[in-house]
Amino acid sequence: MSTLTIPDLDESTLASLRDRAERAGRTIEDVARAVLSASMLESPPHQFDRAEAKAAAEALRRLVMQANGGRMPDDSVDQFIAEKRAEVASEEAAFAASLVARAKWSTP
Repeated sequence: MSTLTIPDLDESTLASLRDRAERAGRTIEDVARAVLSASMLESPPHQFDRAEAKAAAEALRRLVMQANGGRMPDDSVDQFIAEKRAEVASEEAAFAASLVARAKWSTP
């Protein structure tokens, strides 16, 4: 049997172990062993799977195409930015024109 020392164990964790041990009529060490053993039986954290990610990306691509009438949108972000820039340019031109018109009316 091996020995495990856990330095700096949070006091609330130790209190929880102590409470659980008292309720079960067991020692803290028995409860800690049981908790560690049970946690090792759980499935490991999900690992990145390239094939799974590729399949998810393909499914997303199919959904986007379905939502866009069977075609993939072309540079939709770039198109959006271009439209916003055109709107700003139009607003700036209108503002500049209003300044010029105002200047003409106020000039003697």
